[in-house]
Amino acid sequence: MTPRKKVRIILDGERPQTWNKYWSGQHWAVRKADADRVHMLVRAAIDPSKAFIYDNPVKITISVWFKSHPQDAPNICTKPYIDALQNWYIEDDNPKFLPRVEAASYVDKRRPRLEIEIEELIVPF
Repeated sequence: MTPRKKVRIILDGERPQTWNKYWSGQHWAVRKADADRVHMLVRAAIDPSKAFIYDNPVKITISVWFKSHPQDAPNICTKPYIDALQNWYIEDDNPKFLPRVEAASYVDKRRPRLEIEIEELIVPF
């Protein structure tokens, strides 16, 4: 099987929460509201006619271009964005389907955004 091309989803103007803020005693309802917002944002950016579930495990890279005050890459809260991809591009986010997640942090004063890149992995078993 030929590996599929990468899928890229661009969310203009999106600035994710930090893990510090996410786990700093934030009330569960606030976390849930943010997760719901992210799910709606990601799903609005997906064309359902082009969505498919990958046959093989994938690597997901979340890259964020900040207008100012960039977050440290390890502090970018990627989980809500990955959860929003379930049943669109990935069956689940467990290691069988998603063994690798990366985060990257950049500055772009003109066009802040968050990009989600999904890439199929050919994993030897």
